[in-house]
Amino acid sequence: MKINKKTENQLVRQSNKLLEAPLFKSTVQIKLFCKIIISISESPDEDVYWFSIKQLLDEINSNEKNYKALKEIAESMKKTEDINILLDDGEVLATLFPNIFIKKAGLIGFQVNNLLKPFIIELSNGNYTQFYFKNIARLKSSYSIRIYELLKQYEKIKSRKISLNELRYFLMIESDKYHQYGHFKSKVILVAQKEIEEKTDIYFEFEEIKQGKKVEKINFLIFKNNKNYENLPISEDIKKLDADKKSDLEGLAIFKTLVDEYKISKKIALKIVETVSEEKIIRNIEYTKQEYKSGNVSKNLTGYLVDAIKNDYANTVSLFEIDNKKKEDQVIKERKLEERREELRSKFSLEFGRSEKEKFLNSLSDAEKEELKNQILEEVQLDSMSVSLLKKKGLSSPIAGMWIIKKIPQFELRRDQYIKQKLTEAGF
Repeated sequence: MKINKKTENQLVRQSNKLLEAPLFKSTVQIKLFCKIIISISESPDEDVYWFSIKQLLDEINSNEKNYKALKEIAESMKKTEDINILLDDGEVLATLFPNIFIKKAGLIGFQVNNLLKPFIIELSNGNYTQFYFKNIARLKSSYSIRIYELLKQYEKIKSRKISLNELRYFLMIESDKYHQYGHFKSKVILVAQKEIEEKTDIYFEFEEIKQGKKVEKINFLIFKNNKNYENLPISEDIKKLDADKKSDLEGLAIFKTLVDEYKISKKIALKIVETVSEEKIIRNIEYTKQEYKSGNVSKNLTGYLVDAIKNDYANTVSLFEIDNKKKEDQVIKERKLEERREELRSKFSLEFGRSEKEKFLNSLSDAEKEELKNQILEEVQLDSMSVSLLKKKGLSSPIAGMWIIKKIPQFELRRDQYIKQKLTEAGF
């Protein structure tokens, strides 16, 4: 009986067809399945894959720390519906784990259906996705893990556009859960975005694609997360590169430039060309050369270049410019919003005033209106222009309006309440 050992820094490698199949919903189930995938990759001829329960619970960062909990999880995996993997010419329907064994010695074994193995060990033409188990080990949300897997699949393309319906399918979210997009965004996408950036080797931004006012698709923009990528050991990184892939990288002109001209070690150069775009490497080479000519680089040109590529020194100035532009745009945006707010405030104030004056005057008899007019004339008798306007337009004149407002109970309080309500309805 072979007991599978610690696999934190080993690769999870699976066919894209298997990756896209929604098999498990819980965080522990998904992590456990990834551990089984690793074991199949290492020992494809085994019938049952055995694990130490204690070590397994520790490695998958499970809150459950006892055998009974893992037994329940394993049973739930066995009860999971059969595999349904869509292929170009049909689909595979099969039981994932015919049997699951638990021994008193603290071991758990998964008998794997042989139909699953070709999706793990017979991989070619790049139609597969791989990542270090370490990247998902600390993720707490099952949605974060699944989104991470889906984005790793498209990492080289740098973006992935997925409809909301597809995303819900991949994540196994019931139709009555997070029905409102706002809830789906806050509970699924934003949680995954934060977790993935904090704990994995990639991060993402996203764009909402709308049809009318409704969000229909999400365009995920995928970036290499250098701060966490650095935590992966170079030796393991290079060791797990396919032999042909490593050969291809070493054949690149940019790799030879880094090694031959700038004396960067092959291990570091391999890591650079595999994880950094050629455009970024070249611009930082040019930047480093310019800095060296200007006397801003010490004798360690090689070390400076590696740091420049890692931190993208060449793009620092433009990033500051972008940041300043964003701040300027924000100030302009806020100023325009304030101007619009004031325009609406004036509009709503006039609107309320006209309505209230009209209601007040309609409540008066003709005799009361005449008496009010005479009261106002008496108040403004020293202002000949006001008297003239009042006599000409009566109580509809602007002069009369000022005095009418004084007669309306709690006019200012109710006006302010009206303006506040209308501004809220307008989105302010």
